[in-house]
Amino acid sequence: MRFDINLATRRYVNTGQLNLIIVVALVLLIGACGSILYTITAASSEIRRLDAELGGQVNKEGMGKAVPAQEYQALLGKIKFANSIITRKSYDWLALLNRLEEVVPDGIALTSVDPDPKGVDLKVTGAALNFNTLRRFMEQLESSTAFTDVFLVSHAENKVSETQKGIVFSITCKVASK
Repeated sequence: MRFDINLATRRYVNTGQLNLIIVVALVLLIGACGSILYTITAASSEIRRLDAELGGQVNKEGMGKAVPAQEYQALLGKIKFANSIITRKSYDWLALLNRLEEVVPDGIALTSVDPDPKGVDLKVTGAALNFNTLRRFMEQLESSTAFTDVFLVSHAENKVSETQKGIVFSITCKVASK
């Protein structure tokens, strides 16, 4: 037995189902367009509301009005001040103190360690029991690879009482890079 199908006389596309798919696709497309249109109008009304709240400071291109020169300079001053604080806070104190600890001998008391913000120059002030201790401290600074260009800026005898005396000093040097 042989079956023959004549494809020219029979429809194989379900037009009802195809029409239903097209209608559903159009409804979804219209819904998406409506949602986008609603979002655009809501954003536009929010922009108008914010512009009215700011007193019309936003111009047509969406840019603010020009900032007066005095306000701009004041803002730059505040930014410069904040940047200087950040620079001072970013100094690696632990590395510097570790380097100093390696070279400070017994009999030396450091009262001030003042690095410049760039981390190159260093000013150290303190007190020593006697001049030999101060000399040993300077020699250790000079022989260290961490410090260069060591200079004794000032020194003076400091007499606290009849039995207690010492030398106060100020030294500048350069901190070598790591």
